[in-house]
Amino acid sequence: MADTRKPKPKPGPTQPGRGSGTAAKPRPQAGRSGGGHGRQPDKGKLARGAAARRLEEKRRRQRTLLWTAVAVVALAALIGLIVFQGRDTPQAENQPVSASALEAGRKAAGSSGVKTFPNAGRNHLSGNQQPSNWNSNPPTSGDHLGTPLPPGVYDNDQDMRAMVHSMEHGYVVILYKGIPADQVDQLRTFAKARDGSKLVLSPWSGLEKDGVALAAWQNLEILQRVNMDVVQAFVNDFMLPGGTRSVAPEPNAA
Repeated sequence: MADTRKPKPKPGPTQPGRGSGTAAKPRPQAGRSGGGHGRQPDKGKLARGAAARRLEEKRRRQRTLLWTAVAVVALAALIGLIVFQGRDTPQAENQPVSASALEAGRKAAGSSGVKTFPNAGRNHLSGNQQPSNWNSNPPTSGDHLGTPLPPGVYDNDQDMRAMVHSMEHGYVVILYKGIPADQVDQLRTFAKARDGSKLVLSPWSGLEKDGVALAAWQNLEILQRVNMDVVQAFVNDFMLPGGTRSVAPEPNAA
């Protein structure tokens, strides 16, 4: 039997926008928004921004280093100035005392003048040894510790064995006991103004009587009360360098 079915027409090419076929999807165009896609970042602009931030950070670090260096230099200069001025002050403040002023000062202080004692020796002792050859109070020579007492103003009794060693090097040692506070303040002001000089100020309970003792190697002056002309004259005579009456056996030692 012959096939009576009609052949199906072959599909022709689909024309965009025509017929019932599905239209082709349009391609997204660069640089336009739509279809769910955002604007693409500008890589060149991002790179320029990062470079600018790095440059600013570098400049900030350089400024910090610069100001730190300036502060360090200024601080060093200030410390140097203070030290330099401090070194000049002691020698500048030792003023001469006239004979008439010294005589009046000794009368006011109750002093009979400087006494000189024989050299009692200068051997070194160990820390547990005590001298047996001191010949004055306070001593002005004799056996002593191997280490001198550094210069300065002390608030409490110091080891006399160390102070005798200081006298051996050309120091003047000022000792006091039982004097009024205002007199102590005069001595402290005098000694502090000469910070770094070969000068020691200390209380010492070993004095026989209340008053002040001015001690140097083999030389001693006892005052009943403070008189600064007498103190200044003794320092001028016996403190090294410059003390023309000093007989300290080790004048160049520190």
